[in-house]
Amino acid sequence: MTETKDWVFIFPIIAAVILLISLIFPLIGISLLYPPFIDPAITLDLMPFGGILDKLDPYIGTIPEAEGLRSTFLGISIGFAILFILGAVLLIISGIRVKTGSKELKKARRKWLRNGLSYIITELVLFFGLVIGIPIALEQAAIGLEMGFIMRTGMILIIVAGGVLILAYILAKIAD
Repeated sequence: MTETKDWVFIFPIIAAVILLISLIFPLIGISLLYPPFIDPAITLDLMPFGGILDKLDPYIGTIPEAEGLRSTFLGISIGFAILFILGAVLLIISGIRVKTGSKELKKARRKWLRNGLSYIITELVLFFGLVIGIPIALEQAAIGLEMGFIMRTGMILIIVAGGVLILAYILAKIAD
């Protein structure tokens, strides 16, 4: 009969691969409406390394908020990319350490649960914070800019990676 560590180590590695794959896809779809400058709304995707935020370039001279928006979203996307690359590397290391026996499975599985929950909670808080908070802030500031947000594939994959880590915790707990 095989030990739990001989098969459960694969789950954090799968989660790390999912995290790395999520970097290929857009995190959030953003639509901007700013009458009369942007009418009808333009839609762009927040990519992990910047990406299609260049659609705001034509509006930087006419809309003062466009440069700030582009810089803010670029910083957020690059920050998330760095965090998820680092997280993926640490998950791979954790899986290898459990397999080789240099890390105790009990400690590793608690870390997997904590990471899985943090991925899911962070993504949901970020998304709903944007959906609810940004329109309220724009209204309070009396800026005529309207923004809408749509969850994209990259964010969904990050939530799936969190689910895989939680599954790893549950399976390791049951098998142990």
